[in-house]
Amino acid sequence: MLNLLAHRREFDGLAAAPSSLWPAFESGDASALNDFLRNPDPALKSLQVDFAQTRGNYEARIFDEGVLPVRKKSLHDLFNVLAWRTFPRAKAAINRIHKDAMATELPGKRGRCRDFLTLVDEAGVVVLVQDQKSAEHMAAEIRRVRQGDPADYPEEIRHLMAITGAQLTVFGHALFESLVLRPETLSKVGAFALVLPREGSETADGMLAEYLDSKALGLHPALFPSLRLDIVFKLFLEGRKIHNSPG
Repeated sequence: MLNLLAHRREFDGLAAAPSSLWPAFESGDASALNDFLRNPDPALKSLQVDFAQTRGNYEARIFDEGVLPVRKKSLHDLFNVLAWRTFPRAKAAINRIHKDAMATELPGKRGRCRDFLTLVDEAGVVVLVQDQKSAEHMAAEIRRVRQGDPADYPEEIRHLMAITGAQLTVFGHALFESLVLRPETLSKVGAFALVLPREGSETADGMLAEYLDSKALGLHPALFPSLRLDIVFKLFLEGRKIHNSPG
């Protein structure tokens, strides 16, 4: 696994190299991960991991106890830990809205808002553009290109990103897991694109958190287009203003 995680430029911008945390996941070293998750911003909660995962609701434990359940030798959970440290505001917003939405749901029934939050959390990609009008146009164009000839897709998306000066940030931790474990399937994976105007916060983390807080329980997945994951990472490697911005 260390060989798969080492020296990957796609991880640039994450709070640490995934390979540096993997030994703690192999051995179950909670203290090392707790040190990593300690947030330098006093306004943000620091989490502690729990390898036992013996009780309670996942989102409630994060919100109420500051405990992040993780699994030993889980690459998925490794990237989730990295996401919490790299995008603390957006991850906290997702957790907070999950907790609020749970209070409105019937027992055992998961609503559309929480389904959307999970899609963002697992497979979200933030596309930053100049203003709200540009955001609406970009979302429409991504949908148009997606419905066209698959052979034209890579160059059309490249052109669209270039002419708009869009900046794309890979947020969803499951996307990085797919990159490592299932690279041959990336052309079949849709990254969930949130096209946002550059407003408010100076970072993609902050902008996504502000957007989620402003929409709260009104979120719905049908509002957002998808981007093919192989093109997302290819654009990153080509240096097309695609980067992750640490929180």
